[in-house]
Amino acid sequence: MKLGRCELEVKKVLKKEIILTNGKEDIKLKEFDDKLKVGEKLNVFIYDSSKDNRVATIQKTLLDVGEVAKLKIADKTKFGYFVDIGLDKDIFLPYQETIGRVDIHQSYLMQLYIDRSDRLCVTMKIKDKLSMNDEFKVNDIVKGTIYEIDSKGAHVAINDKYDGMILKEELKGIYRVGEEVETRIQRILKDGRITLTLRQKAYKQMHYDAEMLLELIEDNGGVLNLGDKSDPELIKEVTGLTKSAFKRAEGSLYKDKLVELYPEKIVLKVNK
Repeated sequence: MKLGRCELEVKKVLKKEIILTNGKEDIKLKEFDDKLKVGEKLNVFIYDSSKDNRVATIQKTLLDVGEVAKLKIADKTKFGYFVDIGLDKDIFLPYQETIGRVDIHQSYLMQLYIDRSDRLCVTMKIKDKLSMNDEFKVNDIVKGTIYEIDSKGAHVAINDKYDGMILKEELKGIYRVGEEVETRIQRILKDGRITLTLRQKAYKQMHYDAEMLLELIEDNGGVLNLGDKSDPELIKEVTGLTKSAFKRAEGSLYKDKLVELYPEKIVLKVNK
């Protein structure tokens, strides 16, 4: 009988076991419930037990064959990893189906599939299973999980369902596969592909940049040796901001009478 979720009918209720059928093949139900009656329909998941016997279970799994879900790494072997999908038996993740660094007890997006030897396995290579946009618009704030990082940037599964990307130049800091991020939709291409940004809309981003700059000044004893005359690369290195974003942020702090501005430094105002 085929692996995965299906609906079967109770064929026999014996003293210690229950036999289910799809009309052509029979299979044993792992659980025993003498209240079940012949002809009753059950939603079950079919898998190979630890004794390699194919059985049906009423256990709720985290996903079905072909579906994508966030799954936790349970164990590691010399051939790959074992992953918890909600059964009493963990499912195999081969090394060749992993992406990036994989750590035990961490969760990653994976797809459940049946391999060539008719075994249930999972893969982290999920790009082909993600959908293109059909419900979002530009500037929507969305959450997602990074499922791959390459030379182009970070590939993100929006709502663990739709495919999106944060371009390399948009990334600040260190990110890893499996990490959850909150992003803003920057562009939607004609083919439905989505470009994401970690930056908020300009007026919100300016407020965020100003707060960050103020914290940086406070952390440096009230003086930051950067100003309008400072080199753009130095500004970027110290603050992570472009020179234009830096000038907007310092201007915002000056307008709020929080700092004094000089050509090559910013000084925190002391309230008297």
